[in-house]
Amino acid sequence: MAWWDELSLGIKVTKDAAAIAIDPSPGEPFFTVAGGYVRLTGLLGYCTVAVGGGNNCQFTLEPDAVGGAITVLSTALDITASTEGDLLTITGDPGVAMVGGHVARQQMMAANPAGVVLGPGVIGFIADAALGTFRWLLWYKPIDDVATVTVI
Repeated sequence: MAWWDELSLGIKVTKDAAAIAIDPSPGEPFFTVAGGYVRLTGLLGYCTVAVGGGNNCQFTLEPDAVGGAITVLSTALDITASTEGDLLTITGDPGVAMVGGHVARQQMMAANPAGVVLGPGVIGFIADAALGTFRWLLWYKPIDDVATVTVI
């Protein structure tokens, strides 16, 4: 990989706007990591319909490996106040809640700007209420030549 390839976020995958569904761990399947390891360089949610009620959300990775434990990608964030145009992202530190901004800017992966390495599995979104609609953007760089991330 040339040095200039490191200047971009990598390959972008878009999950069209959809209403949030109530889904316990490991969460509603959003993206599939397949073919090997990838470096997650960004994950951003854009609110298209206001949440309008209590809703705590977080991201996980359910690995394909037999016996693999569900990996927390962020702890829960209360998105009750999210309105159209608000942004959500993860920090890159699994022990920290997602961060949100009211029609604002957000720094993706602030705690881990080099990205987070993910193995094959399903990235899920846990929500405790079916309120709000978001469009999601994910950026990644393959570590293994055939590794990909796709929308479910």
